[in-house]
Amino acid sequence: MNKTNPYVNTAYLSPLTEEQVRQIHHATLRILEETGMWIGNETLLEMARSRGLYVDGQVVRFTEAVLEEALSTAASEFTLKARNPENDLEFALDVTAVGMGRSAPFIITPDGNRRNATGTDFVALMKLGQSLNAIQMPGPLVFPEKIAEKDVYAFMLAAHIRYSDKPCLLIKGEDLNILCMAMGITANTMKKDAERGVCYGHATVNSLSPLALTQGQGQVLMDMAEHGIPICLSPTPATGSTGPCSIMGNLILNNCEVLGMLVLTQWVRPGLPVFYGAFPSGSDMRTMSATYGGPESRKMELASARMAKHYGLLSRSNVINDAQVCDFQAGAESMFNLVTAFQGQVNFIPGCGHLASFASASQAKLVLDAELTEYARYFAKPVLGSDSLDETIKLIQETGPRGNYVTSSHTFSHFREVLYHPELFSRVSHDKWRKGRANLQADAQNKADKLLETYQKPPIDKDLDRRLAKFCEPGLGGN
Repeated sequence: MNKTNPYVNTAYLSPLTEEQVRQIHHATLRILEETGMWIGNETLLEMARSRGLYVDGQVVRFTEAVLEEALSTAASEFTLKARNPENDLEFALDVTAVGMGRSAPFIITPDGNRRNATGTDFVALMKLGQSLNAIQMPGPLVFPEKIAEKDVYAFMLAAHIRYSDKPCLLIKGEDLNILCMAMGITANTMKKDAERGVCYGHATVNSLSPLALTQGQGQVLMDMAEHGIPICLSPTPATGSTGPCSIMGNLILNNCEVLGMLVLTQWVRPGLPVFYGAFPSGSDMRTMSATYGGPESRKMELASARMAKHYGLLSRSNVINDAQVCDFQAGAESMFNLVTAFQGQVNFIPGCGHLASFASASQAKLVLDAELTEYARYFAKPVLGSDSLDETIKLIQETGPRGNYVTSSHTFSHFREVLYHPELFSRVSHDKWRKGRANLQADAQNKADKLLETYQKPPIDKDLDRRLAKFCEPGLGGN
């Protein structure tokens, strides 16, 4: 029996039809060729002129041939090296890695107050990112105050390397020197290894919607691409403010900005791996603020991930929510985000630990997001069994009507694989719960406290640690 069910919403299973994918692509070609993209970096503008593209002031118009060439060279597989080889990541179109958020100016304390983040907060969160297995790619979840601008980026990368041996995020070109020192390589080695798909860090370049790339972000793009650092090309057009008040319109604009930046990366280094930014947002028209936790954002995330797959590109989204505190809204929106991203096979999902869009961070939220990640990762697994179908049929027949499977050897052999057992989410009876009066946020904070108490610094060369400590002094004093 093979019937078509008219009640199945196929739009949920596939957010875009093939015709819509084609429409987005052709609209993108038209806009980039007829309208173009504003580029604030003179070196990139000169690259465009040298390739015979039409450049009107600082607006570059991209031809279809240029776009197709860039799409044909961008890599979708590479090895992301970590200081500890056991934490290396092998990226491919069927791989999903989860990481921390970045650059929140505020920290939510265990007692629920909000204050400016410090260097000490940064290090504590990095230690948690190192300790939580679900967090594969730690990052600068908070942007610490009271550290001079000339010192703060070096502080964040040096602290990352000292307190974690997982892959590093680079923010500025100057970070490359510290990363080379930490990995024991030269810049030339970094460039040569990139030719064989071995990369030593990752970076993000944000366009300025609509259709613009600033001088500074253009410089980051060139610095990272030159050294073979994979780049997340991350527009965030907000529906109704920096993007059209239309789902398809915002998807087209997002696609234009990603492909425009993609061309630039391939001019600097053909074959550079990039991540397609699957992260258009909504807007609250009452406050004109961008919103990230709503259903329209998830719809655009899933559709953008589909466009990335269409082009054969890796994709990147974000575990983000709009809740001010670690409450039901924060959990609901974060889980919605994670499940959507895993369903769409997004390849890199940073953002764990964030609250209030990107404004705040919380130790408890980071711990809870790690648990949500385990839920979503299990959910995304295909329905496969380690036992054969014949074995299962035989078991059902042998057990028969009114039997049970509790005492079956099959149950003892498979329950750890088949059943997910959360660490923090409660499944006890009401009576047991009343005795402890469990509070999920408090439990998460308790886990964070225990992880910090038992944290052990990953092995690191003493001379390297001493040199990194100097970069950390502006944020930690002599510690």
